[in-house]
Amino acid sequence: MYKAIFLDIDDTVFNFKKCSEKALEKTFSKMELEYDENIYDVFTDIDEALWAKQKRNEMSVAEVLDVRFVQLKEKIGLDYDSDQVRMNFAHSLGQQYIMEPGIEIMLERLSGLYRIYAASNGVLAMQENRLQLSGLRKYFTDLFVSDDIGYQKPDINYFKECLNRTGLETSEILMVGDSLISDILGANAAGIGSCWYNPYGLENNSEIEADMEISHLNDLSGILDV
Repeated sequence: MYKAIFLDIDDTVFNFKKCSEKALEKTFSKMELEYDENIYDVFTDIDEALWAKQKRNEMSVAEVLDVRFVQLKEKIGLDYDSDQVRMNFAHSLGQQYIMEPGIEIMLERLSGLYRIYAASNGVLAMQENRLQLSGLRKYFTDLFVSDDIGYQKPDINYFKECLNRTGLETSEILMVGDSLISDILGANAAGIGSCWYNPYGLENNSEIEADMEISHLNDLSGILDV
């Protein structure tokens, strides 16, 4: 019987695309750099490729954060201080909290019956701030973010440390997230129940199998009989 939920943050609690697009536009505006939507499209291609490498354990989260604006600078041919853009973007992204549909209702409904833990690759201070600004922090028992945990999803050591902090058994945890690799593969390897959040109806062409799949966060209520 589940007693707790490990809940991914980006693209599960918050819409990362919308948040990052807004943050990038604000960053370029603050630094008085020319900006248009094509720049965000280029950034997205770079970002997705780098995070794919991170999920395959070919890069660390820190390396992704360090490299992406260097690559963007080279790709668009715009002269800027990559470190300054990175820091400004991180600050701006920490202010963005555009939520996935149904997340607040789901958290309110489930938090009274289950412990809810944020399970995220990223920076603890940033995720803490976004959850505070959004008003969602009150629903979380604790935040498990890779820079604080010391490992990153899907590394089994990430999940072992998270489990250690909860004091629960693997059978008592359900991992919910949008990434087949980071969330589902990692949970499966750790012996934790897995639920794939797939709002866009993507085909699973991998060999990774989730125990459950939902297209809307409200569907968790049915799974957990709430």
